[in-house]
Amino acid sequence: MNYTARPPRQTAIPSFQLYGEPQQNGLPDVVHIESLKDRSAQYDWEIKPHRHSNLCQILRFDTLGVVASLDGQRVEIERPALLLVPPHVVHGFTFRPDVIGTVTTIPSDVVGAVGGVRLISEGAAHFGRITAMLGELEVEYRQQAAGRARAIAGLIEVIFTLLGREGATALAPTSPTVLLDKRITLFLELVEAQFTNAWGASRYAAEIGVSKAQLSRDCQVRLGRSPMQVVHARLIKEAQRKLAYTPWSISQIAEVLGFVDLGYFSRFFRQRTGESPSEYRLRIAER
Repeated sequence: MNYTARPPRQTAIPSFQLYGEPQQNGLPDVVHIESLKDRSAQYDWEIKPHRHSNLCQILRFDTLGVVASLDGQRVEIERPALLLVPPHVVHGFTFRPDVIGTVTTIPSDVVGAVGGVRLISEGAAHFGRITAMLGELEVEYRQQAAGRARAIAGLIEVIFTLLGREGATALAPTSPTVLLDKRITLFLELVEAQFTNAWGASRYAAEIGVSKAQLSRDCQVRLGRSPMQVVHARLIKEAQRKLAYTPWSISQIAEVLGFVDLGYFSRFFRQRTGESPSEYRLRIAER
């Protein structure tokens, strides 16, 4: 890939649900998948720079000749590749009419914090597995088979785990965006290691080597939420996993997640999901 710095434009960047569609409360489904040709053909093969406030996208490029703009950096796609675009990243594309590939759109609250942009070329360690699982995800998305929601959730979980192992892509060696992404990546790694240990934002900031205010600004810019909202989202995600996939009692789950008071855990869970842990477990079991 060739990277060329471009000066940032001072115009307002539109924020869409799917490109060209106004912001809504959410996608009509847990995931949305369409071919690159379907939408880009409507716009003369050019998707102008825009962003999504609450969506992650994975673009699969099977053909060459794609030119991407990622936070002001021009990126030429010279081989089959996968591109992860987190929320709030300004991105645009120029395609050729023979483009082949897909774009998979997933609400950010489904996948949690994902760190920075990832551009993974054919030949990378996990390229083949991720590509295959994106294919499986599309199969589940397009059919209404029994267990569809659970299958989709499981595939998304593995896909984003593998994407995380590839690491964030540096768009330019001295770009402020890269420095921000490095801090965010370190923060997310710390959250993954410490989310059950009741660290506050000040402790995370100290471990990264920035002020609490700087960490808060970074999280708002790249993740659209505060540091503690990120930590709490990770706690909720883990609680939901254990409620859905383990036979543990709710008190056992609360203890493993670092809650010393079951009542507080139940209130914490309800405030962020709209239902109690037992209600969530029952609803998942009925699917």
